[in-house]
Amino acid sequence: MARQARRIEIDKEGFYHLRGQVAGGPGFLPLRDREARRRLTEIVRHYTELFFCETAAYEPMDTHYHLTVQFEAFHPLSREALRAHAERFYPGRYRPYKRWNDSQWERFNRRLFNVSELMRNVQAEFTRWYNTRHQRKGSFWAGRFQSTESENLLETVFYVDLNAVRAGLTDRPEKWPDSSCRMRKRGDDGWLMPLERLFHIPSRREAERLYWIHLYWRGTRPSKTGDRLLPVALAQQMEREMSGRRVPRGCYLERHDGFSRGLLLGSRETVARRRDALRAEGVYRTHGEPVPLGVANLYALRPQRSNYLRI
Repeated sequence: MARQARRIEIDKEGFYHLRGQVAGGPGFLPLRDREARRRLTEIVRHYTELFFCETAAYEPMDTHYHLTVQFEAFHPLSREALRAHAERFYPGRYRPYKRWNDSQWERFNRRLFNVSELMRNVQAEFTRWYNTRHQRKGSFWAGRFQSTESENLLETVFYVDLNAVRAGLTDRPEKWPDSSCRMRKRGDDGWLMPLERLFHIPSRREAERLYWIHLYWRGTRPSKTGDRLLPVALAQQMEREMSGRRVPRGCYLERHDGFSRGLLLGSRETVARRRDALRAEGVYRTHGEPVPLGVANLYALRPQRSNYLRI
């Protein structure tokens, strides 16, 4: 049976938490390799700068990666602007855009605002590189990428930035290689969403202070058995180093599936409205109320348990 298209709207602005999972059994940890991880990071950076989106958080793990982006609402571009983008998409000898008609240019315009197109380009290019580099064939990624719309970008960013700590791979989030958190610490974050936009304040210095203090206190909450925490002493030390006022302490550090696999994150009212709309369309049959995530009054729309719904 052919897969139904994802229900991703591209005519409006949106925040998305995206996740790509590597195919393979236990012990296959391809992204632990430094060269592979850095190549994936380069590809993610390249394409997020080509599409009309902005990266808020990025975390490559051993077997998967997390990416949080904000997409612009769709708008038509001039032919001149589209041609400039096409030249960046096809920098080599292969230049199909030289033969495009009006319909193909319009399709390319919409492609630049589409989450699925972004992920298709990222994962296809990395697969080509990895298979060539390691002389292998076949799929590299396990099925479709996972996509969760988020109504609270800041909390989703913190969730992504704490992944390596939660998994016990590092004792501090900024130590994890090639993560957006590490890039922000080192000042190599020019391609990432500015922190002042993330916090909606004009001061870069104040935004940095709030980011590090909030991030560290977020990491001090107990989680389920087996997860790792940031010690309270480290959060207190960060707070002293940033020399600011005290802020609300950690809200979560648990691996809640709603952040990675939920269909939508938002207030209870927002999630309930989306659930009801999907039911009215006849494409969502799961019963039950929005799932509370225990942080920032966020709720998640649980995934459809069968293959009935594809978004």
